[in-house]
Amino acid sequence: MLRRSIVWLSLVGAFVGCSSSEDGGSGATGNLQVFVVPEETIVSGLEPGDGDENIHDGWKVEYTKFLVTVGNFRAQSTAGKTEFGDSTIYVLDLKNAPAGGYVTLDRKAIAATRFDKVGEDMPAASATAKKLPPTTDGDFKLMVDNGYALYFEATMTKPDGKSCTPGKPAECVDAKTVKLKWGFAMGTSFDDCASAQGDTGFAVPQGGTVQVKPTIHGDHWFFSDITEGAEVTKRLAQYIADADLDHNGETTLDELKSVKATDAFPGDKYKLSGGVGGVPIATAYDYVKTQARTLHDFQGDGECPTRAILK
Repeated sequence: MLRRSIVWLSLVGAFVGCSSSEDGGSGATGNLQVFVVPEETIVSGLEPGDGDENIHDGWKVEYTKFLVTVGNFRAQSTAGKTEFGDSTIYVLDLKNAPAGGYVTLDRKAIAATRFDKVGEDMPAASATAKKLPPTTDGDFKLMVDNGYALYFEATMTKPDGKSCTPGKPAECVDAKTVKLKWGFAMGTSFDDCASAQGDTGFAVPQGGTVQVKPTIHGDHWFFSDITEGAEVTKRLAQYIADADLDHNGETTLDELKSVKATDAFPGDKYKLSGGVGGVPIATAYDYVKTQARTLHDFQGDGECPTRAILK
């Protein structure tokens, strides 16, 4: 499925070539630029409806904050035996990024070859991370103090919305608005990135420039399954409204931990298999956290299918 990418953020500081002859001796070189692209759902939210990009059970979602920790970009050409790496980690505000993006890499004269092994990380934030404007000091501190890899705030609305007792769909109260403030103190690595067309990594053209666009998605916790390839899924949000157990208008991660996955995700609508690291999905929180480990895509809707839990 096609998605428009609204804002480009750069991920990477400086690359260091690890072979003495980056072009394998041919002398052919090109240029590389790296950007992180926030998916349109982060910037513009999600609308209810029946389309591929809509939420199918009638909820509208708007993000007011979306922070992510990213970095440790790496690329390798297995044929040319050339590789780059940069361990710099950034805390970035994906909701309010400037239209021109956060360009931190514009590398000239690198090997004109295909770098077929590409990856990067969404690690837990630490004091050694860097803040790029317009990310605020307050948001940076929030991420570092809590060791977050991801934090977002959002509002779900539905004119005739209900919050129903998980596992008891007939026990409902009115719930037209549900707030979310979710932070994840975890880390995930993403490797073997490829475009939606299946092209692994990226190719640097001789005398030209290639733009590499890792893409952070903002809708995977609404997916009806855990995708590991093409995003063939529906988007559903009712389980989040139902998990507002005290009916105060906000669903917390602690409340999600109290909801059994079998109550939140009926088998005729959801597929609970898959995920990262073989972690079992016993609660609604487990499902959300697992989905949060799948947010990093590549060149729009391409995938980085090799995912691992970072300590």
